[in-house]
Amino acid sequence: MPDLPTDADSSGLAVYCGVLKDELAAQDARKESFERRGLAVVTTAGALATLLFAIAAFSATGSAHRLSQYTKDFLVVALVIFVIAGLLALCTNLPGTYEVANLTTTLNRSQREPPDDEIEALRWTARVYAKSLETAKLKNKHKGELLAFALGAEMFAVGFVALAVAFAI
Repeated sequence: MPDLPTDADSSGLAVYCGVLKDELAAQDARKESFERRGLAVVTTAGALATLLFAIAAFSATGSAHRLSQYTKDFLVVALVIFVIAGLLALCTNLPGTYEVANLTTTLNRSQREPPDDEIEALRWTARVYAKSLETAKLKNKHKGELLAFALGAEMFAVGFVALAVAFAI
């Protein structure tokens, strides 16, 4: 005959569920952080690209100092990379499907079958949290990689602007 669950088993599962719930909340905060920083990259890439257009417009109309071909080439490369950085950063805000509990199935099941005891309910909750946490970590890893590439591209583009300025002086 199997051992009957004790209150200690129930409280231990409750602790595990609490830990998983806290971890899931941390992943939600991480997701929001990636998305906010992604929008910041879009904003700065747009502002810097706008400055490039201003430099190009000023140099095209100014008769005192024309930009060299090297400077123009570096500015074009920088502009392309800023656009790439902005697109990568926008991808951090693409809606994704995160794992959520299917409460409808659970409620329908409970109408057909006797309700779960507390231990079984806690196990189900732990499984839901664990699955949600697993998918949230994976999605956030991808968002983090996109953000890292976007930031790297933006820094690379700033380097090309610096080269353009060096050749313009």
